Amino acid sequence: MSIEGKVAMVTGGSGGLGRVHCLSLAKAGCNLAVVGYSHLEKAEEVAREIQAIGRKALAVKMDLANLDEVQAGVKKVESELGPIDILVNNAAFGIVRAVTIPKMSKADWDRDLSVNLTGPFNTIKSCMSGMLERGWGRIINISSIAGTMGGAGQCSYATTKAGLIGLTKTAALEGARKGVTCNAIVLGVFDGGSWHEVAPEFQERIVKRMAMRRTGTPQELSNVVVFLASEESSYITGEAIEVSGGASLFTF
Repeated sequence: MSIEGKVAMVTGGSGGLGRVHCLSLAKAGCNLAVVGYSHLEKAEEVAREIQAIGRKALAVKMDLANLDEVQAGVKKVESELGPIDILVNNAAFGIVRAVTIPKMSKADWDRDLSVNLTGPFNTIKSCMSGMLERGWGRIINISSIAGTMGGAGQCSYATTKAGLIGLTKTAALEGARKGVTCNAIVLGVFDGGSWHEVAPEFQERIVKRMAMRRTGTPQELSNVVVFLASEESSYITGEAIEVSGGASLFTF
């Protein structure tokens, strides 16, 4: 699709779904900033994979909850790769934590909100002004069906993913007349990353609730990321697009 030469920044790009998003965008023509924090060496590995297919890539360490650090990271990316055209907010905490509201610790709640919701605010704030000035930009926020359906034992994760949809719609309104779109992908269950940390008996119960009776592949999700990053999606903004194999459908 028409993103040859664009610069994309993917948070949580060091492994799992984020790695596939990075590689898919690179194969579509983008140069990549791969954002990591606690596992920067993994982000560096992904950057080398991207460079091996002929694209520029940079591994960047960012504490997404720290606005100053995010802004410094964005400046580093723009000085080495060029202005950021595409932002994919993929990083998230708390997806496999099964803790009810009465037992949720304040520390875990604060951490999940700071990364999952304040983090995307910080990255959008740091990238959007440049996109508006240049008259083109794509912001893609990875939300979840936990944000639209709730999730027992996932109070912090579900709350942040619901809030991310509100942030998406607000950014879409602010960018709509200046060539900047913002959409959310409401993901279901994908075979990769934290899914493998879920106990097998719970995996079986979850899959039985899904219309397609299977998990998605990382590439199936990344195909949507690439489309929303492209010029072909230019008339789509403010949407929460569910990619879940029909997980929200009533099935029996």
